[in-house]
Amino acid sequence: MPRMHRLQYWTSNMNEHKSFPKRMQDIVNTYIKQEQSAHSPSENTADQQQETAPSEQHPTAGDSAALEQRIIELEEQLATVTAERDELREKYVRTLADMDNLRKRTEREKEQLVLFATERLFSRLVEILDDLQAAVEAGKQSRDYDAMLNGLEMITTKAHRIYEEHGVRPLEAREGEPFNVELHEALVHVPHPELPEGTIVQQVQRGYVFRDRVLRHARVVTSAGAHAADGASSEQSPSSQSD
Repeated sequence: MPRMHRLQYWTSNMNEHKSFPKRMQDIVNTYIKQEQSAHSPSENTADQQQETAPSEQHPTAGDSAALEQRIIELEEQLATVTAERDELREKYVRTLADMDNLRKRTEREKEQLVLFATERLFSRLVEILDDLQAAVEAGKQSRDYDAMLNGLEMITTKAHRIYEEHGVRPLEAREGEPFNVELHEALVHVPHPELPEGTIVQQVQRGYVFRDRVLRHARVVTSAGAHAADGASSEQSPSSQSD
């Protein structure tokens, strides 16, 4: 039996049996109070620790099995996602390489097309040079100007045909047509008694068009209108009268 319990047992017996001396009862009671004051803090602290300490929950066998199964499922999902990522990355790298190869191949093909078209054009233009050289040699040996003129006309016709085969056509500016800044280049602006202002009086040099692009604008003389012509004639009349 613990000491405190024994003391409490003696105290109860002393209270029941009045035969115990008064002095003995006082000593026992004092000792019990001292023991209680010495043990009460630790007992209260133990009680508080029991009240405040959280209850520990130990996992059961079923919880451990479910957790392990969930970990296995997550590992499988991670492996699947990793494999898909690696596959997509490989496809992306291959696609970039294919696009780069396509770009390089397209550039090479464009260069080859330009070279091929240029080669075709110059292979035909050298024929014109051959004809011109032959005309020069013929002119040195003969003074038949009519024959030389016919030969030059044939060479000119052949040159126009070659240009047309490659998409080049002449741009003609006719008298009386409205001046178009996209097709014509005005060299001079002169008064004209019949043609209104802003119309073509004369073509000085023929223009050329390559497909839909202007290679060279037609160079023309444009009209300043009848009013300018009247002003010019009125300015000249006094001088003519004085003469």
